[in-house]
Amino acid sequence: MREKLRAARKARGLTQQQMAQLLGYKSKSHYCMVEGGQRGVSVETALRIAEILGVPVSELFDAHEAHTFPDNRRQDR
Repeated sequence: MREKLRAARKARGLTQQQMAQLLGYKSKSHYCMVEGGQRGVSVETALRIAEILGVPVSELFDAHEAHTFPDNRRQDR
């Protein structure tokens, strides 16, 4: 689990549903999987999440998490 991501979201008073909407995801479950570490994100999405939460991307993701995808497939939308 990406505890820093979860903590930053909660500190901003945002729900997982709100994050999903802000990121343009069709469902909350997609964001839940990102936060839970089951889904990778593109660099662009990692930067957008950091922008929404108002923290540097390096505080939320390790460098390899921002471009490594399960099964070598892009899964951020």
